[in-house]
Amino acid sequence: MKTTGIIVCLFLFMGIVSLQAQETPAMPENFLVIEEFVQPADLAEFREVQQEGIDLWKKINFDLPVFAYSTDVSSFYWVVPFENFASLDPMFAKMGELSNKMKEEGFDAEAKFRDLSTMRQTIIHWEKDLSYHPNGAGMQTIDNRYCEWTFFYLKAGHEKEMADAVKKYIEFSENIDEEWSWDLYSVMIGYDSPCWVVMDRSESPLSMRTLEASLQENHSEKLTELWGNIQPHLRKMEVVTGWFQPDWSLNFEQ
Repeated sequence: MKTTGIIVCLFLFMGIVSLQAQETPAMPENFLVIEEFVQPADLAEFREVQQEGIDLWKKINFDLPVFAYSTDVSSFYWVVPFENFASLDPMFAKMGELSNKMKEEGFDAEAKFRDLSTMRQTIIHWEKDLSYHPNGAGMQTIDNRYCEWTFFYLKAGHEKEMADAVKKYIEFSENIDEEWSWDLYSVMIGYDSPCWVVMDRSESPLSMRTLEASLQENHSEKLTELWGNIQPHLRKMEVVTGWFQPDWSLNFEQ
């Protein structure tokens, strides 16, 4: 089953993302994620079919929050927050209702997306105490669309040591002039675990590189020390870059 089919019958992913803070309910901490891979040659057709599906979601007034991201390696992240595992069944029921309504409107997602993409799904948990936002809760807005996801694949049993190393980054960040922030997610159900994902956001790649240059210029020795605390606990690391797609996202505060 392809993009909209998974979204309608299973559900969506990247992000490793935080919802815009609301008074009620509290900021969610769990996310069902689907990463969708599209061959470069199929991107134009995929975008056309996906847009048709998005337009139909909006017409039907699909009321669950969905956060969409495109990456620079021809993949897409679809992210859906959920409160706890007990809330998954009602969410899937709503997915089924949407699927039926879309078919009634003449959009058969399984047929539409046949041969256009492959995908894998993950459930992640926002680690509040290991995330850092000096100006309040993190949020995804149209003003910080550029994103970088760093996948840290941990050695088995090294979660506590890794958490201690991240807390040292937080202590350091609290005492510098640069405004540096991030969200950290742990993979609860997924591939190649244990895995943690750090998500950084900015207005553009240039603004993120400018911040990194300032950090290196002013704190290179300390940053080298902090990175030395991280390295012993890693099996491997991967960085993915991309962009938040507000036009493909649903029911989020702008």
